[in-house]
Amino acid sequence: MPALPAFEADRWMDNEEASAHGTHSFRGFINPALQAPRRLADFAGTTPGILTLVSTILVLAILAAGGAMALSSTARQDDLNTLVTRTEPLSNAAQDMFNSLSVADSVATTGFLQTGFSDSKPDKAYQDAIQDASSAIVRATSGIDNIESREMELVLHVQNRLPEYVRLVAQAQTNNRVQNPVGAAYLTQASTLMQDEILPAARELYSRTSSLVSQQQANMVKPMWFPLSGLVAAVIMLILAQLWLAAWTNRRINVGYCAATVLMVVALLFAGINAALTWHSGAQGVRGTVDPLESLTDARISAQQARTDEALGLVQRNYDSSTQSAFSSRVAKIDQTLDSLRDQVSSPQRIDAAREALRGWDTAHAQMVSQIQAGNYDSAYNIAVGTQKENATGTNFENFDQQLQKLISQTRTELRDVLLAGRIGAERTATAVFILTLIAAACTIAGTRPRLQEFL
Repeated sequence: MPALPAFEADRWMDNEEASAHGTHSFRGFINPALQAPRRLADFAGTTPGILTLVSTILVLAILAAGGAMALSSTARQDDLNTLVTRTEPLSNAAQDMFNSLSVADSVATTGFLQTGFSDSKPDKAYQDAIQDASSAIVRATSGIDNIESREMELVLHVQNRLPEYVRLVAQAQTNNRVQNPVGAAYLTQASTLMQDEILPAARELYSRTSSLVSQQQANMVKPMWFPLSGLVAAVIMLILAQLWLAAWTNRRINVGYCAATVLMVVALLFAGINAALTWHSGAQGVRGTVDPLESLTDARISAQQARTDEALGLVQRNYDSSTQSAFSSRVAKIDQTLDSLRDQVSSPQRIDAAREALRGWDTAHAQMVSQIQAGNYDSAYNIAVGTQKENATGTNFENFDQQLQKLISQTRTELRDVLLAGRIGAERTATAVFILTLIAAACTIAGTRPRLQEFL
């Protein structure tokens, strides 16, 4: 057998070296990884390891508590933004639509009694009310996200029925100008459409959106118990760690841990006091804004409907005892509502002025009814539509309505102020707690470092 060349004969040594090198590299990578848990466990059993472990747990607990509070405050701030920019404006649009529709029906009915309605002040008020209602419908539609919701169904119902109402009123006006008695029938049909179909839908929409505002606002003022409990846990852990470290090192105090504890206590107090104030102001806000706003709106709408019925009685020249009884009951209920709201609103003097105008309206109305029953239609007409005489129903009704408008506007402004204050409070809480916890974590690390250096 011929001899192999030298380089061929030694090739097996290269293969063995390569195999040995590959095995050594693999073991060099795996062995330290397998030994890491054991080394870590051994280190954790030493004094430096225990200090490091305690410090790590404290830092993580502090950051977790601060992060949870910051995230919860940020989430609440986002919810408040939604409430301020979406839910409350939708409720306000529903309220404007409800009010404007009722005003339109009331003005159309009272204006029908006056000659030359198309050129009169009531006609302009009627046109303005219809335009305001149309604008409110557009705003309400744009504020509803779910097109298949009950709220959208109600808005579309009002939007579809309103042109029919406007058409009937226009026909009533046209016939009234030529002194055609059929105009009264058209007006009655229009008012029936408004009272039986359009206003109930608008009322339900406003009730739904107002309830949503109340519900969301109530949720916004609930204390954030989970993040607060995290801050409490972090403070307790810092105190226990401080006591343990003092016993371990025979030192009374660790400046870093003490500073971290103080900072976390400050963060806890800041968040807790802010939560208590938010809860209290929120509860006061619901009682002082949302509930009165809904009650004031209902009172104004009820008065508008009473004014419409009053004018229809004149148009039809028929005002029986049942109609008078219904009017008196409605006025009594409105007065009772206003009396219950006096201590809840910020301007009780406006409540007093509104109740005084309501009583004057009720007195003038009784005089109007007595004139109708006596057959003195002209005198009844002067009492009903007169706005220059102090004893006219129109004068007292306008005074009453103006006071309620101002109360509603003022209460809505106060509601938005409460919501904006809650949003600012949530933002401040998130920022302050986050900064304090970061500093506390740094103080914890700084307090552990000198003790570790003693063992190095």
